[in-house]
Amino acid sequence: MATTGNVSTAHRYAFPILRNAILAAVLLLTQLFAAAMADSRSLSLDDMLKVEGLGTATIDPTGRWLIYEQLRPYDEIPDYSFRTYAFGKSGHQLWRYDLASGAPPVLLPGLDPVPHAWLDGFSPSGRFLSLMQYRFGDLTISAYDMVRERSVSFAHTPAFSRTGDFNPVWISETDLVFSALPQGDQPATTSVRALTGKRLSEAWQDAWTGTTSTADEVRSRPPGAADSHAAGQLVRANALSGRTEILAEGLYADIRVSPDHSQLAALAVSPPDQVDPEVLVENDPRHFTLTLFDLEKNASRVLAGSLEFMPYTISWDPAGRRLAAFAWERGGYPRDGRFVVIDTSTGQVTRYDHDGLDLVSERERGGIQRPERVSFLDDRLAIFARKIPKGEDPTPRFSYQDLRPEAPPRADWYAVSPQGRHVNLTAKVGATSPIPVHAGPNELTVWGSEGIYRLDRYGIRDRLMPGRADKFRYLPHGTFSTRASLVRPDFVDEAMFTFQLGGKAQIALVDLRAKQLGQSTIIDAPDADALPIAASIPAEKVVFRSQTGSVTRVFATGTKSKGATTQIANLNTHLQDIDFGKWSSVQYVATDPEGLLPDRTLETCLLLPPDAEPGDRFPLIVDIYPGVAGRCSAMVPAFDYPDPHSPYLWAGKGYAYARVATPSDFIRTVEGPIAGMPTLIDAGVDALIDTGQVDPYRIALHGFSQGGISALYVAAHTSRYRAVIAKNSWADLFSHYFGAVGIYGLLYDEFGAYTGYDSVRGSDFGIGHTPFVDPGIYYRNSPVFLANQIDMPVLLMHSDLDSFDMAQFDEMFGALKREGKDVRYIRYWGEGHGPSSPANIRDMWKRMLTFLNEYGVAPGIRSDD
Repeated sequence: MATTGNVSTAHRYAFPILRNAILAAVLLLTQLFAAAMADSRSLSLDDMLKVEGLGTATIDPTGRWLIYEQLRPYDEIPDYSFRTYAFGKSGHQLWRYDLASGAPPVLLPGLDPVPHAWLDGFSPSGRFLSLMQYRFGDLTISAYDMVRERSVSFAHTPAFSRTGDFNPVWISETDLVFSALPQGDQPATTSVRALTGKRLSEAWQDAWTGTTSTADEVRSRPPGAADSHAAGQLVRANALSGRTEILAEGLYADIRVSPDHSQLAALAVSPPDQVDPEVLVENDPRHFTLTLFDLEKNASRVLAGSLEFMPYTISWDPAGRRLAAFAWERGGYPRDGRFVVIDTSTGQVTRYDHDGLDLVSERERGGIQRPERVSFLDDRLAIFARKIPKGEDPTPRFSYQDLRPEAPPRADWYAVSPQGRHVNLTAKVGATSPIPVHAGPNELTVWGSEGIYRLDRYGIRDRLMPGRADKFRYLPHGTFSTRASLVRPDFVDEAMFTFQLGGKAQIALVDLRAKQLGQSTIIDAPDADALPIAASIPAEKVVFRSQTGSVTRVFATGTKSKGATTQIANLNTHLQDIDFGKWSSVQYVATDPEGLLPDRTLETCLLLPPDAEPGDRFPLIVDIYPGVAGRCSAMVPAFDYPDPHSPYLWAGKGYAYARVATPSDFIRTVEGPIAGMPTLIDAGVDALIDTGQVDPYRIALHGFSQGGISALYVAAHTSRYRAVIAKNSWADLFSHYFGAVGIYGLLYDEFGAYTGYDSVRGSDFGIGHTPFVDPGIYYRNSPVFLANQIDMPVLLMHSDLDSFDMAQFDEMFGALKREGKDVRYIRYWGEGHGPSSPANIRDMWKRMLTFLNEYGVAPGIRSDD
């Protein structure tokens, strides 16, 4: 047998056979591994940029048409210019679904699908739908005809606010009234980036061609010297013809039509007044004057001219003869305000002193410092308030509060008489919500933990609930103009509630004219996690959204007589195979840095990467933000919009992630509003390290927005971390207090308007006095002046069109550079509060990961490297 060297011919044939067998085995194992991996994979940035979402939804009064907002996949949006960031705020399209036929949903026929579109509300008959559209800075208001399937846009730019100040109002079947801005203006809350860019570009061209002056004057005037009316118009628009007429010159807020639609109440708005230099800036610098419009005679008159009013507090009595609102003497302060009632015929004002009571602030649940909604109760007013403790001064109060305070005292509904006497209407029931459900001629309907209650002037008259229910919840629906939690719409005759009865989730469509809940429509929820988003008594149907993993389903369920559940839409099916990682709760005892408060058990939520195994230790991103509650709830991935700052993106990159608890009362000390934060962050990180799942040598600090300055402050008071990333924030309390409000100072002339330092209530950075009084505390709490204490590598990121002026991080970079620190600074042009452009979002992540990898805070690097 022939041989070659020392290898026989047989062996030469054997090696390829063995090699092929090994390759086949490897291929098989690779395929099996790939198949296993196909069942689950980590979240990628590409996945996030394809996320869809749901906005608000409504059903027309006839019960046939469901109209809902659906956010198209983020990377398919043609316009990323909305406000200061686009994600979650734009991408909306309006879809229509026939609840009667169950035919597949379609984009609203006859409406341009390219601009972002938001629904506002149906006319009384349901024929017309008011809506708003936005494209590259231009906001328009339109009326869509459900019969003709076409829309008409009105030739005025609507004023806009998410606080409810400028909600449009239907005054008849065909006529809509709204506040409009001067010609050429656009709302800052939608158009600040796009309009500012356009105006600057035009000004630059004018300057370079030398043909037109580009000067812009900003002026400050003494207190009380503001013009009587801010520029704008009150517009009446016809939905059939598209024609408009001007009801009044000037800007108007809180437009409220009387029950018989013959009168309109609104607040005339003044330009911002210069504040008293001796007074802390805690309140709206504008003035609001109550004006009554006679829609039949086309006439108007001022009511209670000696008073100033709080916007979005007006209520009509059911007979349409009186108005209630929160007001105070002109030149005074909201803290000293009272609810008043004005007779629209005579103009007589009756003040209601709430002796012994402290009005609850809407700020506690996410709004501004204003009292909760008032309602008429015969000759009394129903207000939501707390009893002033015995032994304290019983003078009526309106105390400013923090956002979501820890364990606030119980509040109740009280009937207050003109003489100041009051009756607790809900003393004998469980915890009661500040959001009323309905008000009739002599009754108020409220809800709480135990059900629905109808109250008269003395207390409970009817309990609209058969037996005891659990997890009771009222579902008011907001719009583009007002967040759902803050909306104060005109009362209607039906309401939707979720509750559990016998452990089963149910929906109650309550006819508020009925005496018992049993007379209303009850629909079984398809599952415990299904959230109702719209409902109709005429249709006897509820529209739900539900999460199956990370996939969002939209479907309609009716009573037994209305057939089975029908599916409407599925969103984010591309996420169904994603393993997002696992959350765990880490508990530990924290000590008050000042020693004034008792020790407290806190919780911090820790997210581990999808491939975490027992014994693994991961690099940790400590995301810092002030006021984070020390509680963990069930953390289930659910996306309504693409979040470029999502914890799941960090987990998908192989990092552990935690937002450490920072309760406001612990982080605020005599040294500053966040002076206790370094101690709290260290305590939380120590607890995370003790889990054995975090590598103590691969920890980086990260902060966005208010978290940016917080992360820099913490970095200046510790050296235990490897690096710090601060994004879209500020760093110098002095210049932040006095300077422009970022992009809003370029076109909208907002300077020195950050007043969060002035009050310690409702602000995470409240100091309680100005830099003129105590400059030292501003100096000691500014990271710019602490730059010499930062001994870790720093990555700064900011944008030129943010509400936090990019010059803040220019200063921070300059301070670190002057001190010879290791710092890099990334600036994004055309962006607002963080990147909106997919290209810039990708770049942001690339630079963050490169930075962390360079300094050893990266997956796959041993802690002893």
